[in-house]
Amino acid sequence: MSWTRAANDNAIGKISADGEITIELLERCLDRLAIAMERAPQGGEVYLPLFESFEADIERLKAQESTMTRALRRVRR
Repeated sequence: MSWTRAANDNAIGKISADGEITIELLERCLDRLAIAMERAPQGGEVYLPLFESFEADIERLKAQESTMTRALRRVRR
């Protein structure tokens, strides 16, 4: 079975990553997911666990980034 998009179908957009998961990539994923949640005929609540997971991943990456920044600051003093 092949899938084709109807001419009037509004695509959310494709996100490509070259292997590295970055904060920016996750932010774009959250943007697209929010659109999907708004458009979901069954209600966007079904996507809440995924949305929360992306948010947690962003916070984890920010914390790692912050820790690395603090560590490098010690080396430079």
